[in-house]
Amino acid sequence: MAVTINDYQFQEIPQNTLSLPLLIAPGAEVLLTSIFLNINSINNRIELKATIGWEAQLLTLNIVPKLLFRIRRGGISAPAPVVFQTTDSAFLGTAQEGPWVALDFTTSFQHTETAIAPIVGTFQQYALTVEHVGQNTATITGPVHLDGIVYL
Repeated sequence: MAVTINDYQFQEIPQNTLSLPLLIAPGAEVLLTSIFLNINSINNRIELKATIGWEAQLLTLNIVPKLLFRIRRGGISAPAPVVFQTTDSAFLGTAQEGPWVALDFTTSFQHTETAIAPIVGTFQQYALTVEHVGQNTATITGPVHLDGIVYL
């Protein structure tokens, strides 16, 4: 059985362009990018992939930055439902070993879902967001990439 692609969209924000680098402090969910996908059948399968480049630095405290990445459907913040989320963190050493220089990290993930009746016949926004849920600070350096494919 052949697989048909009904829609494909992507957004890429290269390093040192637009709003990057972006300093992320604890406490607020921040939009990184979003795409709109045409969902035209209850039989659609939606595949989303994201890659985010980020940087952390341990200054004088033994604190681990922890980032919560989310994909929301239908908006960029609550009450738009979270369809996927994951965390990434980095232990950079202890204060006695530092201060450390900034270290670069990359977080990548993939999520697949099937269409549900309320979204069939619509263009749905899928928003990639980040929230710092640890302590200290982290910087989204990029590139930031989000792509989505709608299969029949």
